[in-house]
Amino acid sequence: MIERHITPLLTDSLHHFPAVLLTGARQVGKSTLVQMLSGSGWSASYLTLDDRTTLDSALTDPDSLIAGHKGSVIIDEIQRAPDLMRAIKLAIDRDRRPGRFLLTGSANVITLKNISETLAGRCAIHKLFPFSLAEYQKKRPSQIIRTLFESSTAEEAAASLEKLCSSTSKEKLLDLIVSGFYPEPCLTETPFVRLKWFESYRKTYIERDVREIQAVERLTDFGRMLTLAASRSGQIINYSDLARDTGLPYATLRRYINVLEQTYQIMFLPPYFINVSKRLIKTPKLYFTDTGMTCYLTNIHSATQLNDNYRFGAVVETWVASELTKMISLELEPMELYVWHVHGSYEIDFLVKKGSNFLAFECKSSENIGKGVLKTVEALEKDIGKHLKLCVILYGGSAIKLISENTIAVPIPIFFGGT
Repeated sequence: MIERHITPLLTDSLHHFPAVLLTGARQVGKSTLVQMLSGSGWSASYLTLDDRTTLDSALTDPDSLIAGHKGSVIIDEIQRAPDLMRAIKLAIDRDRRPGRFLLTGSANVITLKNISETLAGRCAIHKLFPFSLAEYQKKRPSQIIRTLFESSTAEEAAASLEKLCSSTSKEKLLDLIVSGFYPEPCLTETPFVRLKWFESYRKTYIERDVREIQAVERLTDFGRMLTLAASRSGQIINYSDLARDTGLPYATLRRYINVLEQTYQIMFLPPYFINVSKRLIKTPKLYFTDTGMTCYLTNIHSATQLNDNYRFGAVVETWVASELTKMISLELEPMELYVWHVHGSYEIDFLVKKGSNFLAFECKSSENIGKGVLKTVEALEKDIGKHLKLCVILYGGSAIKLISENTIAVPIPIFFGGT
C-alpha cells in the first residue's frame, strides 16, 4: 500500500464537515483510499454504485437507501446516481454531524447538468490525482513550493533545495513519464501488461464512463478526438483547428472536450493577466493529466521512443504541469497555476500564484540554458514587478545553478525527486 499524501486532509475534513467528496479520474485509487480510511478512527459502511443492486436502489429510491444507514457511510461512484446528492443534502439538513458521508466520483459531479442540488456549504471537496513522484518513491510530501515562496533570494532558495531534494536518475524518470502514474501501470514492471491496461482503460472509458454523463453519437469520433487531443497536450488549444482535424462540428467538439475535462482526463491552465477579465476570455493551454495516457495515445511506449520523439519537450512539460498541480493541491494556503505569454514573443510555462506573489517555472529539456530564456524572464519581471518572488528554470542538466539574483536552474529529476 502506497500512502497517499492527501490522507491527512481527508481525515481532517471528516472531523469538520458532514460530507466529504473525493473526486478524480477512474482508477486513480479512490476506492482503495476511502476503504482504508474506514476503521482508522472513523468507521463507515461501504456502498458502491458499481454494484447493480445498489445502483438500482439509488436510482429508484435514493431517500430510502440513505435513510437505511444511520451511521457513517461511504458511497463510491456517486455520479452514477445524481439524485442521491439531493437525498444526502436532506439527510445532512436533519443531522449535521461531521463525517456522515464520504463520497467518491470519477466525474466532476458538481458540474453535471442533471444535478439540480449540490452540497454547497455542507461538503469538503478534494481531488485525488494519479501518484505523484514523491508518493511513488514513498517519500514525504514535497515542501519545495512553500520553501521557494519563503526564500528571500535565489541564493537562499538554491541552498535550501540542495538540502531538501534527492535526485532521480534521468533514465528512471523517463521510464516513469512513459508509464504514467495511474497505480496499476505505474507499479507493473512488464511493458506488455502496461500496454494492455491502457487499452482496456481507453475502451472502458469511452464505452462506459463517457456515455454515463454525455450523449455521444459516434464513439469512434470521440476516440479519434481523444487521440488528437493527446497530440496537442502542452499547447494552447485551437478549437477550430482541432474540429477540422477530427472532422467534428465545432459545437460537438466543444462538448466532447468538456467531457474530457469533466472526467479528469485533461485540464486547462489559463493565461495570467493582471486584468482579471482578460484571464477569463483568453485561450488556455491544454494538458493531459497523466503522461502515461498521453504517451499511450501517441504511440510512445518506451523511454527511448520518448527521448527520440519530436514531442519530447511537450510530454515533459505535461508531466511538470501534472506534478505542480499535485504539489499545490496539498498546500493549506490557496494557490493557483497559470501560464504566461506575450503573443508572438515571450512565454513562461507556469506561474504559481499565492496571494499577490508568484513563482515562475520554465521547462527546458536540454542540458544548456540559452539567452532567450533569460530575456523571457526579464520580460516577466517587467510585467509582474516586485510580486515575482523567484524564477526556476527546470532543465535537463545535473546541478543546481544560480543564474541571477532571482533566477535559479534546477534539474527536473532533482526538483521533483522528493524530500
